[in-house]
Amino acid sequence: MNILQFILFKKSGTLSFDGKIHTIPQNHIVVADENAIPVKKNNDDFVFITCYPVNLLPLHQDLISQAAVLSCCKPFKKDIYKALPVDNSVIESTEKLMTMEKSLPICFLYLYCLGIDKYYFASLLCQFVGVNINNTLLEFFDRNYINQWAVSRYAKELGISTHKLNVIFYQKYGMPVKQWLMEKRLKKGGELLLTTTMRVADIALECGFSNHAHFTALFRRRFQICPSLFRAAAKRS
Repeated sequence: MNILQFILFKKSGTLSFDGKIHTIPQNHIVVADENAIPVKKNNDDFVFITCYPVNLLPLHQDLISQAAVLSCCKPFKKDIYKALPVDNSVIESTEKLMTMEKSLPICFLYLYCLGIDKYYFASLLCQFVGVNINNTLLEFFDRNYINQWAVSRYAKELGISTHKLNVIFYQKYGMPVKQWLMEKRLKKGGELLLTTTMRVADIALECGFSNHAHFTALFRRRFQICPSLFRAAAKRS
C-alpha cells in the first residue's frame, strides 16, 4: 500500500472496487487505496486527493508512538475502504487548503478521520507511513537523482519542506540531501567509467552534472583522482 486516496463526495455517488460498485452517500469522505475508483458523473460532485506516505510525515512523527501502542491492543485489519460523514465546512476547508502546500489538505483530512475513528486511523498511519517511507523515498530519488534540481525542488515534488526533507535524510542516511545526491551521482559516474566506453563529458551529463568540468572537479575531490586516470588505472589493474 503505497498510495491512499481521499475522496470527498459532495453529492451521492458510486465507487468501483475490484469490479464491484459501492454507493457512497452525499457529504461523505472515502479513504481507500489506489484500487478504489470513483465512478465519474460530474467532476464538481467530489474532491479527489492522492496521498503518499511522505505527505503524512508531519503527522507521523507526533502520532507514531501512539499508533504503535494502539495497534498492539488488538489486531488491525485494513478495510477495503472507509466512508465517514463530512459537512460542507470540511469540504470547503479542504478545497482552500488544496491551493496551498500539498501536505496541508492531506494532514487536515487525516486528522479529521482520526478524530472520528482513533484506533483505525492511528493504526493505518503506523502501517502506511512506517512501512513505506523508506521505499517511497528511495523509489522517488532513484527515478529523479540525475535531474539538475535544487533540493527545494525535490522537497516541493514530495510535498514537504526542504528542512523536513533534510531532517529525514539525516535520520535515515546520516547526511543532507545535497550530499546524498552528489554521492549517488559520483557513484553512478564511477560505474559508467568502469563498464562503458562513454566519453567523460557524456558520463557527466548522464549522471546529472551540468558539465564535464563540474563532474571532474567533484570526482577528483571525492576520490583524489580525475575520471580519465581512474578509468585508465582500472584497465591496467
